[in-house]
Amino acid sequence: MKKPAQTKTKREPLVMTSDSEKLDNINEKLDLILRHYKLSKDRETLVEDVEPSLKEYELFATDELKIGKGTIKNQLSAIRTYLLFSSGKVNQQTVKDFLCVNESVEWKSNQLKALRRFIRDFLQCGSWINEFKFAKTRAKIKTRNIPSDQEIALFCSKLPYLVQMVFLILYTSGLRVGEVLSLKPPDIDFTSNMIDASSIHKGETKSAWLSFITQQVADYLESYIKSELFNNNDVKLFDASYNYVQECFKNTSELTGIDIKPHFLRTIHAEKCTQAGIEEKYIDALQGRTPGKVLRLNYTVYSPESMRSQYDKVEPLLKLPFTENE
Repeated sequence: MKKPAQTKTKREPLVMTSDSEKLDNINEKLDLILRHYKLSKDRETLVEDVEPSLKEYELFATDELKIGKGTIKNQLSAIRTYLLFSSGKVNQQTVKDFLCVNESVEWKSNQLKALRRFIRDFLQCGSWINEFKFAKTRAKIKTRNIPSDQEIALFCSKLPYLVQMVFLILYTSGLRVGEVLSLKPPDIDFTSNMIDASSIHKGETKSAWLSFITQQVADYLESYIKSELFNNNDVKLFDASYNYVQECFKNTSELTGIDIKPHFLRTIHAEKCTQAGIEEKYIDALQGRTPGKVLRLNYTVYSPESMRSQYDKVEPLLKLPFTENE
């Protein structure tokens, strides 16, 4: 029996590969990996047309990053300021120089959040922007810088009636202004004085959970709701814009000589919670700084009952000394 004829395999000629070609092959593979994980090699670039680039980023942030409109608006402002400062040059040095124009850690942190999204994710200039880091710990506010309870009560009493209600919720819940202005009647459970803000944010960069108001504020708010005759549960509690609320606070600050801005009430709330001995993780949850994934995985820890027991510690510190005429 004859052996089957063997098919000869055509061999490719041996080729010597230079060091340069080896490096090119490595870089090509690295590029594939980086593209797969939506990353890129560190590089710098020049943005010549600022406004068209911002328009493209706005679409990218909405469609790809799933960021909320309010956050995008703030980011666009920060990015525009940076690009005008750097004449469109995007590199480590211009970012470093830009961040030096303001000493505020909070300001630097806010700018970086926007610049990371724009430079790393949109322009794909690499991860060098991550090297710029600032402490995220909550700044300790000296007690003397916080108005007294009497001053807070006086300030609130001088606001228009509707804004008084907004003020009281901000002060006792720790929620953001936009969150309070988005509230509807069903979001408040007066049996436990709980506010369910978990469905307010549509984007993925901010979250809100459960917070509470004091019994004192609940009484005022129930009276307000009855006076406004809310028959539609889909109507917002407060027919007011963010700018209107800010303007009212500004006017009242000038009238009373007590400097309070809407977002400062969030700081006061956090300080009161700290004084009451509430753990930071619960303060973060009350003020919407805890990611939704963490809340879902630790629901027992952050359940309504657990959160209410924590709020019970601070409620006495949030009661305001209103007079009968206020």
